Amino acid sequence: MLDPKELRRVMGHFATGITIITTRSAEGTPYGLTANAFTSLSLDPPLCLVCVDRRAESFAHFYDSKVFTVNILSTEQEELSNRFAKSGGDKFTGVSTAPGHHGAPLIAGALVHLECVIT
Repeated sequence: MLDPKELRRVMGHFATGITIITTRSAEGTPYGLTANAFTSLSLDPPLCLVCVDRRAESFAHFYDSKVFTVNILSTEQEELSNRFAKSGGDKFTGVSTAPGHHGAPLIAGALVHLECVIT
């Protein structure tokens, strides 16, 4: 059986795009996490899939708000990706954002913002 740490190391060699998935609490506090577990599901209707661990600090806010933004990062945003990959802390300090149509933060400089509603 493959050790989970070894599997993570091996799977880390698979090249994927990196995203920061953002949402907000009921009070408007921004939350976000780095995710490469993101994929397109359907063009008609437009659907995507994002996998968020239920143990993640921000999970309840994604679940409660029912909205999120997929911020597809550029290669110049690696430091930002690393920051949002860690648990806890205020990840948004010094990060330029704007609220999207549903209130989830849009990260400045991202290549693309996909504003989503959970269905």
